[in-house]
Amino acid sequence: NMRNVKALYLIPVLVLFGIWFFWPERSTNKLRRLEEQARRAALAANPVSAEYREFLEQNRRLFAEEGMYSFEQLMELARTGRISLVGELWQLRRKCGVTGIRPEDQEAPAQQPLMNLEECNIRIENFLRSHYPPPGNEKLVSLFRNYLRYEDAMRQMRIPEGLSPQERFEFIRKKRREFFSEEDAKLIFGFEETRFTTQQALLEFVRNSTGMPADLRVKKYYELRKNLLGDYHSAVAELEPTYTRYETELMLRSDEMQRKGTTEKETQALRERYFGTAAAQRMAQVEQQIRAERERIAAYEAAARQFEKENPHLSEKERNAQLAALREKMLGKEEAEAYARRMQYEEYLRTNNLK
Repeated sequence: NMRNVKALYLIPVLVLFGIWFFWPERSTNKLRRLEEQARRAALAANPVSAEYREFLEQNRRLFAEEGMYSFEQLMELARTGRISLVGELWQLRRKCGVTGIRPEDQEAPAQQPLMNLEECNIRIENFLRSHYPPPGNEKLVSLFRNYLRYEDAMRQMRIPEGLSPQERFEFIRKKRREFFSEEDAKLIFGFEETRFTTQQALLEFVRNSTGMPADLRVKKYYELRKNLLGDYHSAVAELEPTYTRYETELMLRSDEMQRKGTTEKETQALRERYFGTAAAQRMAQVEQQIRAERERIAAYEAAARQFEKENPHLSEKERNAQLAALREKMLGKEEAEAYARRMQYEEYLRTNNLK
């Protein structure tokens, strides 16, 4: 009855007020934030009040955009991997000012405090229910609530150490099914999970097909990818950069090219097919410049080793000065300076156990 309904609306307000009232006097900032939470929760407590209508309007102004997807469009785009429902959720959270840091965990208030994470989630749920018609709105709210439960569990969970990528994937995949039906899990995580399993299968295919004729190998690779991706294939193919596809085909043909001794010729032909003649020529020129630079560096490093062998008694200052002069002579001023900076960076990584 109406009395019970009103009581349900008042429960969250009373709980928040009780927490605020009896909280130990350890942090004035936390008390103020809890007081504000209680006040804001009251706005959503009574659907017939003017405050609640203002709450709805605030959420509409905060989240609504022109040309937003309908429920049916959202489901189809998620099913085919063209959008991520988790990504869409974080787009809404960014509009709250939420970045994953809970303001109540900060002792010093920011100049413009982030909205409380729980309040943001309440506002998002309210917006989903009011913006989308039933029964789609309830489906979205259910997905949203289950994702919040899953997100909270993942924050607290420790993934066992020493797992292989495949074992880690299976562990997380199993955990997700504790919060979602298989159908809902596929809707939310299907694209990510299918891309992982597809990549693993394609790596296995590449390892086991080195002796296959190149044309057949390329054909089989893309047929396998299409079959494994299923509904997600079009989304992957549409977003795949041309250079990525070129590199993939080059990799698949490399074993045969090396056996036949036609690597340079066939690589150039591939570049022309993917990028055009002019771009292929520029790529060849850049590759030649890189090769020449590597040869100069190799020659310098050999000369530097010989110099140090022949001059073991020089002080560190004298040795560094003469090596710098040798670098500039063999590499040129600009390239010698770039080489020195690179060596300093690598030494920093080694010294700090970062490499």
